[in-house]
Amino acid sequence: MIAQIVLLAVLLIVPSLSYGEKAASIDELVKRYDSTSCKQCHAEIHTQWERSHHHKTLIGTKGRTASTWAAYLTLALPEDKVLKKSGVKDIKDVQFRHMKPCTVCHLPQLEDATDEVANEVAKAIVNNDTKILEKLSINCIICHNKRAIVRHFRDGDPEKGVIYGPRGIGAHGDKGFPTAKKSNIMTDPAFCGQCHSGPNLIGFDEPMYCVSNFDSYLHGYVPLGKTETCQDCHMRGENLGHSFPPVYDDEKLTVERLKKWIDLEVSTLGYEFRPTVQSLVPGVVIKTKVTSRIGHRYPDGCPSPNRVTLDVLVRDAGGKELFKDQKIYMPQSGNGYSQAMVYGAFAKLGLLRDTSLQPFMPAQETFEIKLPEEVRKVVAEVKLVFRHLPGDEVVIHKVTREVSLDR
Repeated sequence: MIAQIVLLAVLLIVPSLSYGEKAASIDELVKRYDSTSCKQCHAEIHTQWERSHHHKTLIGTKGRTASTWAAYLTLALPEDKVLKKSGVKDIKDVQFRHMKPCTVCHLPQLEDATDEVANEVAKAIVNNDTKILEKLSINCIICHNKRAIVRHFRDGDPEKGVIYGPRGIGAHGDKGFPTAKKSNIMTDPAFCGQCHSGPNLIGFDEPMYCVSNFDSYLHGYVPLGKTETCQDCHMRGENLGHSFPPVYDDEKLTVERLKKWIDLEVSTLGYEFRPTVQSLVPGVVIKTKVTSRIGHRYPDGCPSPNRVTLDVLVRDAGGKELFKDQKIYMPQSGNGYSQAMVYGAFAKLGLLRDTSLQPFMPAQETFEIKLPEEVRKVVAEVKLVFRHLPGDEVVIHKVTREVSLDR
């Protein structure tokens, strides 16, 4: 009897995270992973997190996560009906195993819920029920408990009632999590790499390929002798912290960061080319150099239409357009079945081509424009633009030059 009372007391004091019975409702799952008590002592950090993409991992920036997920669940694209042999004929057939390739990163706590709850979440995604979707996120408890340990054989599983961080301080002033312990891995890029890598080819019935920032960091940045980590660039410094920028819904911050980390150099030359002794061809040469100092390829493909473009426009003195061209910098993915480029995490499997901006590798372009014989002066405009989605864009740099063929 005494042993039963002690056990009951322990269960009342220490919350169950991934232990015991599975959550039977969304509200129960939300309650198990409720991090609102963190705000009492960590108000500023909590406010930063509320601005981050981690705060709305089922909705995503500009709503793209929800729309991509809905397309996956409803077999919306004829060429990518990925669930056609999964037993799913309708949304009511969706179970946790169908959600797992996405939720392993976007909602890892779903593994502690029943198939019925997984189906409720699936329906909320398809119906764009933001009231439900906003309840579910990657919050303090996910990063500081559930995903705080990477090497489980060496370090064990995350303990109940323990908050992990870069410093182990012993007592922790939260009755639900009364102990704080150190997790060295939380300061290592591998901690972020748990989710920010891809594609997840093994261990899932259906691979997903959202981003591969961590892979690009390891293979494109570290070999240059660079030592900054994900945490250095996204958490330590002004306007960083637990908002983990970029925050693409904040256009001003997006432009500030891209201006800081991506450079554009432009040179122009107006002259008359003489292909033969008898002929002169008036023309303009525009040379550009784009250099990214970001610690991984940029953009990385989440959402998939993400791209940086170099837009070149030449007009005469009266404003008439004489030349227009665009270079696209982005990873271009295939689905493993054809040579056609695809979009969407559920469609992508690898890269057909990668024209994205690589760390400290200048992308250099040359544009040679033949001018009408009567044109002696032109205005050249070069813009570097981040295009998040069609029609949703911000200008990173804009350079305008007057070019004359006369001295």
